[in-house]
Amino acid sequence: MLCRLRDILLAMVALTVIFLGACNNDGCEQNSSSLPLAGFYSSATKKSIAIDSLTVYGINAPGDSAIMRCYSASQVYLPLDIDSQTTRFVIRYEQGDLQQYNITDTISINYKARPYFHSEECGAMYVYDVSGCSTTHYLIDSISALPLIDNTDRQNIFIYFRTGEAEEQ
Repeated sequence: MLCRLRDILLAMVALTVIFLGACNNDGCEQNSSSLPLAGFYSSATKKSIAIDSLTVYGINAPGDSAIMRCYSASQVYLPLDIDSQTTRFVIRYEQGDLQQYNITDTISINYKARPYFHSEECGAMYVYDVSGCSTTHYLIDSISALPLIDNTDRQNIFIYFRTGEAEEQ
C-alpha cells in the first residue's frame, strides 16, 4: 500500500514538473527531475518521425494507466520506477487498420537507480545507470538508450520504427 501511495505521489510530482515547469528563483535553474525522454525515429533514415494514433502505458504502474494517448507524437516521457531495476512499457498502435489487430510492442529498460545530490538549491534526485534495453519487434526495429539518464534536458532513449521508407530507397 505504501509503495502504491509513493508511486502515485512520485507520478504527481513528475507531472507537476512537466506541466508547470520548475518555478524556483533561489538559484536552481536546472530541471530537478531525471525523467527519461524517448524519441521516435525511422530505422531506415534515422530521422525523427511522428507516430500516428498511439497509446503508451507502463506495465505494473499504478492502475497501468496511460502515460500518453495521442494522434501524433514524436517523443514521450517514460518514467522509471526507482524501486525496480527494470521498467516495461507498452506501445499500442491505434492507427487505421492496426487498431483492429490490437498490435502492441513492449519496451523493457534495465537500470540501476541511485540518489544524486545536485546542490543545496536544487536538492537531491535520482539518476539512472542504464545497463540495457530491449523491445518486441512488431513495428519497432530497435531501441537504444544513453548509459546515464540524469536531469539534462535531452532525449535519453531512441526508438527506431520500421517505416515504408525502407522500400523506397
